[in-house]
Amino acid sequence: MADAKAAKAAAKAPVELQLLVLSGGMSGAELAATLEGLKEKSKSASTHKRRELYWNAYGQMITATTKIEGQAFCFLTYKATADGDDSSVELIELTKRQRGLVGGQVEFLGHKIKPVGPDGKPDPTAKTWALAFSEEDAAAAWDDINTAEPCICISADGVYVATKYKRVQCKGLSGLPKSGKDLEALVSELAPDKPLRSVSFLGNEPPSVNAYNVVVAGPSKLDKELPPTIGCVGSPSNNEVYACFVQRKNSFLVGEADKLLTQMVVDGDKGLQPIIETGQKYCIVAYKNALMRKVYVHETMKKFIERAKADGSVELHVIRGEVDPESKFAKFGKLVFELFYRCDLETFG
Repeated sequence: MADAKAAKAAAKAPVELQLLVLSGGMSGAELAATLEGLKEKSKSASTHKRRELYWNAYGQMITATTKIEGQAFCFLTYKATADGDDSSVELIELTKRQRGLVGGQVEFLGHKIKPVGPDGKPDPTAKTWALAFSEEDAAAAWDDINTAEPCICISADGVYVATKYKRVQCKGLSGLPKSGKDLEALVSELAPDKPLRSVSFLGNEPPSVNAYNVVVAGPSKLDKELPPTIGCVGSPSNNEVYACFVQRKNSFLVGEADKLLTQMVVDGDKGLQPIIETGQKYCIVAYKNALMRKVYVHETMKKFIERAKADGSVELHVIRGEVDPESKFAKFGKLVFELFYRCDLETFG
């Protein structure tokens, strides 16, 4: 009976609401008007409680715009439980570097909301804009804009460095390379700042070519000539390009995790003290005692990932989405880590 009540209470637990708005130079008044428009659209939410939550959320965000003087280059974030408790609004001003990226150095992708003109309609010629995200998209967009690893996209019109929501053209092309050899020659010439550029919000970090981050985008006959280090997708859509990159990165990381697990099994057969371990129990022990050097973990282990990201003491590799059930990574519980030195974790408290 008690278990049934607990399950019922858990089922009714409030779901967190997240909203995110990125302003690319709107004035405080224009941003407030944009939020008013989003507030009106929130009337289509599925339930009265949900509509009320959105209504209050956008109201609090509109109030926050009164602090803005001049152009707004900022994030506006909102977080709350589904019943409106513990709500918070934060206005985060962009740094000088971030303002430059948003101001035109990098192309931001998605539905850009334009300021309303004198006729009461969005002005398509306006150079300022806002991007708005809600629910799970808000958290995903925040992570993408601020910290996502970029891919290198080769399309018919150029070479781009891109994440899902931002990209920059680094080199113009008049078409895709005509052969696999031509493509490999092009890729061999790509290097940080020569011509690859950074889209990072946290610093100047142009990517280097690696085993999984190059994707050819758009219709081509090159797919049969590509080496395993270069992926391809039939559409030039940035969403599809980045989804291909994420899948390739996951496959690469699972392969790296499997290598560690193979070493763990071989070491065990030799009777060696472990330097590779798996399992949540040992993971907690190794982490608390600062013994963990590197870890491969599935995205479902959110609490551990958030903690590891926050303190940055571990080389963290997060594997997302579905995992091949035949991989060692899947069979060993989707978690494997390397220690700084060989030791018996059972001896640590």
